[in-house]
Amino acid sequence: MKKKLLITLFVLIMTAVLSVAVLAGCTDDDSDGNGAKVINIVVPDGSPAIALAKLINDNSAPEGYTVNYSVVAGATQITTAIANKTADIAIAPTNIGATIYNKTGAVKLYATVVQGALYMVGKEYLAGDTVQEKLASLKGQTVFNIGQGGTPDLTFKYILDHYGIAYQATDVEDESYVALRYVTDGSELLPMLKQGTAKYGILGEPAVSRANANTGTSTVFDIQELWKDVTGAQTAGFPQASVFVTTELLNGEHAALLSWLSAGLKDNAAWAESNPATVSEVLASKGSTSLNGLTSGMIEACNLDYVSAVDAKQAVNTYLSALYGFAANTVGGKMPDDAFYYAG
Repeated sequence: MKKKLLITLFVLIMTAVLSVAVLAGCTDDDSDGNGAKVINIVVPDGSPAIALAKLINDNSAPEGYTVNYSVVAGATQITTAIANKTADIAIAPTNIGATIYNKTGAVKLYATVVQGALYMVGKEYLAGDTVQEKLASLKGQTVFNIGQGGTPDLTFKYILDHYGIAYQATDVEDESYVALRYVTDGSELLPMLKQGTAKYGILGEPAVSRANANTGTSTVFDIQELWKDVTGAQTAGFPQASVFVTTELLNGEHAALLSWLSAGLKDNAAWAESNPATVSEVLASKGSTSLNGLTSGMIEACNLDYVSAVDAKQAVNTYLSALYGFAANTVGGKMPDDAFYYAG
């Protein structure tokens, strides 16, 4: 009797152990429960999200993978997702990706996808025949900008510095400098432009087109053209947003996934310009709140273009070097080394 009891207890213990093992396998964060590896792609709302529209719409994935997409409010959420390992691939401001690389080495730059989507709009004519004269005429005025400390802010300050035009972050206007004030995003600034409490603002598309259509503004400066002038870049624009892939996916075992990613991103711009209503719809389904009512013109002005890390290296170095010289902390305290660029 005692022997039977011991055998029964042994069977029950082994069953429990095996059950725990099976359950542990079923809750593997890398699996969807059917053996496919789950890949999470995260992107901030706005023009970077448009760069993913075709992939989201196609709703496909290479064999052996399940791909999830999330559109989040901004770059802070991207940084958090990578730190928490809840994002495998992300589109983010290029300098933010450089900062993450410099601090953790967790990602590499895979490609650039937004070559600048920033413009200054205004309700009044700027006097002057040259860019410098027009910028100087902003002294005594207030220019509102989205994202203090972010790409729109840094690039505009860099341009003002290049032309020797003083500026201050203040709500007090003075003829000796350009007053800079900040809003969280375009949805906050558009009503101010319409009501006349703001006369000038730096925005990204598609907010620029909406401002010009509804608030009585016109485009005063193409920030991409100004950047080309002050940096001597070969072409207009700068690598505003890039694709970053976690190093775990770059070990050679995920070639099919990366090939699929590149193909979808390369085909995206032309497809998105031809299907603006679909772009708005699919991005809203993933969390976007700012891209409703897109038009082909809005998408074209976002300057979407896929450039691999190898081909983008010079432009990215020029961009990051300018930011580093202006404020080293904006790229993580140092220039990223060559290993930052995916060379596969």
